[in-house]
Amino acid sequence: MRRIALVLGLAAVGFGLPSAILYGYSVLMSSSFFALSYVDVEGLEYLEEDTLLEAAQAVAGEHLLNVRSEHLEEIFAGLPFVARVSVERRFPDRLHIEIEEHEPAAVIVDDGFWLADVYGDVFLELDDPDPGFELWDLPLISGLTRADLTTERGKERLLEARRVYRMYGERGLAERQPISEVHIEERLGLSLIVGEAGMEVRLGWGRWEERLDRLEVIQESLIRRGVEATYVLLDQEEDFNRVAVGRRAGPGNGESGQE
Repeated sequence: MRRIALVLGLAAVGFGLPSAILYGYSVLMSSSFFALSYVDVEGLEYLEEDTLLEAAQAVAGEHLLNVRSEHLEEIFAGLPFVARVSVERRFPDRLHIEIEEHEPAAVIVDDGFWLADVYGDVFLELDDPDPGFELWDLPLISGLTRADLTTERGKERLLEARRVYRMYGERGLAERQPISEVHIEERLGLSLIVGEAGMEVRLGWGRWEERLDRLEVIQESLIRRGVEATYVLLDQEEDFNRVAVGRRAGPGNGESGQE
């Protein structure tokens, strides 16, 4: 009888334990205590938080055990400006999202307008670039394609263009004649389109400080004399005193020509 009672007791435990586990799991999964209710976000500067939270609505109210971090990371990785993302579940009812964004550095003209980051990676097409210019004060760069920026050479050219754009502003030249475009040609070098009339300033390659110093003198002279120019050629390799300036025809300028 003792042996029979022992066997029956073990059998009861054996059959009852899975049932208890199943019942506990059912209670756990049906409990609203673990329903996703809060989302913490870190690292947003350019991406609007509403855009991220709208994407997170796909799992709002879900049981936290049912939320797959990897799946959410794939969703968030497709949002504008997102370079890298990490999603962490924090029990009982919270998601923590950490975003690393692309930092906009330039607008590339290539069959439309595209944002490139500080590493030269193109990451977003712009429908309307004007708000971006006002918000981030980014150089508009033509002559470089998205294909160029997949190469080290192209990325180096972008960095050079950004450097010259920054130096031009630091010298106060942009206060007189703002840059509207930076154009890059491998053979002719780097050119700036400046001022309301769109004067071309051809700088060539390298020795940026010397070229911009000379441009500052020319700019002051043109403004003092009330002369508008169509171009200034500063792309000489040696003698920066030999500068070609093309005058624009009009009142006060006389006939168009070069000096």
